[in-house]
Amino acid sequence: MTYDIIVSGLGCAGFSFIYYLLNSPLKDKKILCIDSSKKDHNDRTWCYWSEDKLDIHPNQSDLVSWKLLKLVGNKQSNISLDRFTYFHIKSSDFYQEMKTKIASNPNIIFVNEVIQSVEKSNSGTYVFTLKNKLLFEGKTVINSISQISNPFSESIMKQEFVGWKIKTKSEFFDPKQMVLMDFEKNTQNNPFSFYYILPYSQNEALVEYTTYTKTKVSKPEMKNKLKKYIERKFTSDYDITFQESGSIPMSTKEFTSSNDPNWINVGTIGGCTKPSTGYTFHTIQKHSKMIVDGLSFGKNKTKLSWNRANRFRFYDNILLNIAAKWPDKLPAIFQEMFSKNSGDQVLKFLNEETRFLEELNILRKLSFGIFIKSLWNYEKH
Repeated sequence: MTYDIIVSGLGCAGFSFIYYLLNSPLKDKKILCIDSSKKDHNDRTWCYWSEDKLDIHPNQSDLVSWKLLKLVGNKQSNISLDRFTYFHIKSSDFYQEMKTKIASNPNIIFVNEVIQSVEKSNSGTYVFTLKNKLLFEGKTVINSISQISNPFSESIMKQEFVGWKIKTKSEFFDPKQMVLMDFEKNTQNNPFSFYYILPYSQNEALVEYTTYTKTKVSKPEMKNKLKKYIERKFTSDYDITFQESGSIPMSTKEFTSSNDPNWINVGTIGGCTKPSTGYTFHTIQKHSKMIVDGLSFGKNKTKLSWNRANRFRFYDNILLNIAAKWPDKLPAIFQEMFSKNSGDQVLKFLNEETRFLEELNILRKLSFGIFIKSLWNYEKH
């Protein structure tokens, strides 16, 4: 059988594409989804900000969100959101709801297997060979797996993180206010790093250690830093109920490219990750809608890649250049940006939804010295 669409990789991007497809004229197409994981456990935490909960947000999960944010460094910035809300999604809730949708549509098949190779046939379709030697053929491919496109370069900046969901016996957290960044000991000789806290209740929170680096980072060393931070800030008496870790490529360069309009990269390899922050979920939704609309109404497939405005690439690259060369300067930049502008306006800017005059109004309030230095020593990251 030749499938109309093969979705290779059922993470956030693959499932998001299927979600919008099921609400489009494409809903009766023959679809094959392939992933090496059964998607039956919680392995990720996703966050986004929006004026309202997105339609794709799992209905079965408890709605966890915040209107108050905090940055901690040389000074503390308390940020109150007006229009926006900062939302949290547990990946297992997302997976379960999407798998239920797939199961109720017999034209969509999910295969839990490793992809061994992909080749282009003489007729122009893509032939997928799986580890179990089964072959599947598809006309259009929606791909989020870097290994079957082009692996990420080892030389680019990456956001490495480890996180623990902890439960404490005493009450240490404010469930109304999440900590976007807690900058501790950011010195010139160390990579830019911070701690991130999502409080679910007064005695339960996800605490993460994050660092921007071009070199390999020891996960045990990162876990040790996280452990010491929790003990220093809160308590040594806690239980770990969930763990996550990851490596997010942070670059303004194009990760992968395809000359074939029938092969569409999505998710991080499709350019949906914000290079300066690592946030991806919200942009994946915009890209997925764009692809489904394009395929539904016969638009030119070569125009279905996610293209960011060049000015946002430039802003991000300036920050990545600072992160690479003067990482100790980044905490002050983020704190100044949030303290001198409304939280809603900064988050709108980070979502790349501002107009140029709005961006000028945000950037003109920042100290120019380090930005001029970054321009004078400009490199693309």
